[in-house]
Amino acid sequence: MKKISFILFSVFLILFFNSIVPAQSIKVGVGGGLTSVQGPDSYTNDISQNGFGFSSEYNFGAIAKIDIPLIPFTPRGIFLYHNLSSNDDITEFSQSISSLGLGLQYSFVPIPAGFDPYLFLDLTFNNFGDLTETINGNETKIGGGFSRFGLQLGIGTEVTIVPFINLDVFAGYGWFNLTGKEDGEDTVTAFTLDLFIIFNFI
Repeated sequence: MKKISFILFSVFLILFFNSIVPAQSIKVGVGGGLTSVQGPDSYTNDISQNGFGFSSEYNFGAIAKIDIPLIPFTPRGIFLYHNLSSNDDITEFSQSISSLGLGLQYSFVPIPAGFDPYLFLDLTFNNFGDLTETINGNETKIGGGFSRFGLQLGIGTEVTIVPFINLDVFAGYGWFNLTGKEDGEDTVTAFTLDLFIIFNFI
């Protein structure tokens, strides 16, 4: 069921962008950065304190935007893959989160200026992978995968390097499981800092 939901959300994202073809420019980029898990305590506490010990890990992904001249709102879609892991002397925990977002960014400078600071808000579909524990090389699944809807908001800026290539730097705060939580399920949150290379297609 979670795979079907993820596929349907992906199709919706593609159809959304296809519905606004008259836009002047499409931007596509790839990149990555840092994911810093902020909560809950069960995720961030050290392994010695009965937590999973997740802290800061790398992420990578892709982004697409529809650039509409002279309009400060830019539709965007983003995919980020977060690979969380921790270990002490004998124990290791790991879990992945695949996040697919659809949202808008608001530009403060809606005209070409060499840089483009913006705020963004994304609605996200997040697929949590299996939570595994490895002790002395023996891996055990201690939590099954599941999917939840969430939210991410933040700030960023695009900087023009050459006419068709930009650098996109943004920081966001995300809630990965705002809806659909089961009883006793705590909200998973994280701060992300990313750098993407953006290619502009006219």
